Amino acid sequence: MTRSIVALGSLALALVACENRREPAIQQISHDRQVVKRAGAAVNEVIRNSPDCAVAKPLMAEAYQRIEEARSQVSAPASGATLDALKAQVDRVARACP
Repeated sequence: MTRSIVALGSLALALVACENRREPAIQQISHDRQVVKRAGAAVNEVIRNSPDCAVAKPLMAEAYQRIEEARSQVSAPASGATLDALKAQVDRVARACP
């Protein structure tokens, strides 16, 4: 009986220790998601206004700026790839609106 209580207590402590190690990673992913979301909002404005180049051009400068700011704030490799994809979308609109 005592062995099973000790084993159960050890298991509980191990689970708590594992969760504590994951918490910073989860928080960083959440931070990255928020940063990418802000950059994505600027890119969405460019795409929405792409039929009107006069409106889209000033928005492109802001989108590029937010993407570059986001690059310095994110750490996950997937976040970098997402920012690359967002930049490619703005690049397409830039080619269509010389």
